[in-house]
Amino acid sequence: MTKRKRTDRSFYLSIAPFFAIFIAFSLFPVVFSVYLGFNDWDGFSPPRFVGLDNYAEAVGDPVFRKAIGNTIWLWIVTTGSTVALALVLAVLVDEYVLFGRNYFRMVFLLPLLVAPAIAAILMRVFFTSNGGLVNLLAGSVAGEPVYFDWLNSQFWVKPLVALLVIWRWTGWHMIIFLAGLQSIPRDLYEAARVDGVGRWSIFSRITVPLLLPALAFSVMTSTLGGLQMFDEPFVLTAGTGGTNNSATTLGMYLYATAFTNFDFGLGAAVSWYIFMAIVAVSVLYRLIQKRLDMGAS
Repeated sequence: MTKRKRTDRSFYLSIAPFFAIFIAFSLFPVVFSVYLGFNDWDGFSPPRFVGLDNYAEAVGDPVFRKAIGNTIWLWIVTTGSTVALALVLAVLVDEYVLFGRNYFRMVFLLPLLVAPAIAAILMRVFFTSNGGLVNLLAGSVAGEPVYFDWLNSQFWVKPLVALLVIWRWTGWHMIIFLAGLQSIPRDLYEAARVDGVGRWSIFSRITVPLLLPALAFSVMTSTLGGLQMFDEPFVLTAGTGGTNNSATTLGMYLYATAFTNFDFGLGAAVSWYIFMAIVAVSVLYRLIQKRLDMGAS
């Protein structure tokens, strides 16, 4: 064997573990999910080809349609509230905090360091019907015990999920906006103040336009997270999705379909619906980013 062949063989052997892991844990699951989407399979009996029936069954399932509605509702509420609150906090920290900004960054990022399951369990402690801190506080104000069942209320369970998501992710978005604010030249603000421009005009005509790339990135990442939301509603509702599936998201529907009902074909079809939504959002973000880059140039 020549020296070159030995070198080539050593090179291929060195990269073989990466490709083996990639094929086993990345490529094969994707290809297999495509295959499952066209088959009826419970994990035990042989797969049975059903064509597009799984995709049609998902669309015809009222629980799936409700999961889409819940996911969209949570996405709109959490994205809008998180981005708005993070932007306000970033502007306040950037303008009024002269010392100790790293301390504020650390404080606002602490909720993100808490595991979603732990955060949801803490939320259950606050809002449980019997002995929950919120009911105890309401009872002390009302002068009599309060046993309101927040987590089984069809109206309140989604706002509680949204509140948990907002609490966890606002700090992360604030860090993004704070970095964008600190990259804006201070000369622009000083020139505007010399010209007598008010604070709101400075914010709307200077800060927001120059923060558009950061805003677009923040909205995009929040949207992708919203489409895949699972941990918070699952733990908060103890895996039930709330009364009458009032907080069931697409991620929870996928989990219940595949790993509770053992309908892996339908679960694969739902996963590809989620994937197509993510691709659409990513393409839209790229188009927006391209227009922003063209406008900047």
